Amino acid sequence: MNKKIIFLICVMGIVAILAIGATSAENNYVNTSDWVNITVYNVSFQIPPEYGGGDERDSSYLLTNVFTFGLVTLDNDKSLRNNYGYESTLDELYDVEELEIDGHHAVAFYSHRSIVNHDVTYLYFESDKTFYALSYDGNDVNDTIKKIVSYSPKSKFSKEKFDEKLNQMQDDYVEEQREYEEAYAYDQGYNNGYAQGAMNSRHNHDDYFAYYLFYRLGRRSR
Repeated sequence: MNKKIIFLICVMGIVAILAIGATSAENNYVNTSDWVNITVYNVSFQIPPEYGGGDERDSSYLLTNVFTFGLVTLDNDKSLRNNYGYESTLDELYDVEELEIDGHHAVAFYSHRSIVNHDVTYLYFESDKTFYALSYDGNDVNDTIKKIVSYSPKSKFSKEKFDEKLNQMQDDYVEEQREYEEAYAYDQGYNNGYAQGAMNSRHNHDDYFAYYLFYRLGRRSR
């Protein structure tokens, strides 16, 4: 093949790649000139004006409620376990997506909430060893949402540690719920047994109460 033709083909290929890159960059561009500043857990974020005017506190920001727009700090295992554990095991959950957003490990949960009758996205991301939950009315993680996340310091956890932490929180939540359900069942059993025992004999009631007490002490010692 003629060297000139090969050269022209290479030039055309480079031009095409540059054009695709420019189009992609244009499509990903987010105009933040009118965005609103908020501070959550001493980190400055910017959010679109339609999300402005909410309730701003030290560790959270809410517009109406978490199903409309919310940014909440999960700075300890208890808050992370309860929040992430609940969302990750929700019956209304229909999809999960793992993402990397401008140096942040993230995972998104998509659900349809009957209580508000619309889709809600919960996006969990780690920033400088602190976890955040960004929730909003919507069913995707678009460039606007990614831009909000990008304002926080980048992840300090490796992807492996990020996944390990969230998996452990989910396991702990499931175990905790199972214990609650067992305790509730024994509570109900005790109440029913007490009523029946009162009709029969105090001896039976004392036996049941002793078993119930042993169960509770045993659960706490694990």
